[in-house]
Amino acid sequence: MTRHSAYALAVGFAGGLGLFVGSADAAPQVLGLVASLEPTRMTCDEAGCRAELTAFCLQQARANPHPDIAYTPVDGARLAIIGTNAAGETVRLPAGPYLAFHSMRGYTALEATIDPQAMAALGLSDVAIEVGEQVSLLPEDEAGDADPQTAEDIALATGVNRAMAAKFYDEQNRSSDAMRVTNAMINALPAQGRRASDSDGSLWGAAGVDTLAARADPAGLQLSSEMFSECQHKVDVTHHVATMRSCLQGTHDRLAVRTNIEFWESLGGS
Repeated sequence: MTRHSAYALAVGFAGGLGLFVGSADAAPQVLGLVASLEPTRMTCDEAGCRAELTAFCLQQARANPHPDIAYTPVDGARLAIIGTNAAGETVRLPAGPYLAFHSMRGYTALEATIDPQAMAALGLSDVAIEVGEQVSLLPEDEAGDADPQTAEDIALATGVNRAMAAKFYDEQNRSSDAMRVTNAMINALPAQGRRASDSDGSLWGAAGVDTLAARADPAGLQLSSEMFSECQHKVDVTHHVATMRSCLQGTHDRLAVRTNIEFWESLGGS
């Protein structure tokens, strides 16, 4: 393993475990989002709507984001909200005016949210997010940043790097589809606590999981099935992990880290 990939591995696993590496006064990494094969369903209640999205690093030399760092899509990012209006019609809208993005676990996941006021204005139900190809997000500028993102930094990350990342994250393959299916499962599980049905296999029939699994690359579907079985064992047999959601988040993040290493190694580790 090269020095660069070893660095990426150490930083990536630190991020996946909730340990964040790097200077607190430097802007964190530009991130990419995995393109949708099926829209990601959002969970909605009186606090608004939310969903996890699979993310990845586009700037190897910069620090992982700490939790709850605000991110903004680059101009022209192909992001859409899909929902059902009061007349039962499917509505598709640009997501930019409505979605907010915040880091969750290093560079491997972002939470997308819609606040209650925006949801009321939209008047939609069964809301989902569609991510197009080559979507990138920038960390919001902070006052006093000692090492801000420059125009050249952003151009490289969102241009050449993001275009090269497409075959790892936007196209269908074993890793990208396993991340997609696992992320759909995460979003279908309760945010807190656990239910008996979380690990009995019925999750495969959950809305959003079933349609995605039907379209997934067979190798990716097999890998996600293995990840699910591993979590069943950890949650129900060894009790090493408390909930299926937290276990699947961990397996998702480890796969995301390995894929990011492969991406950087394809660029020569720089």
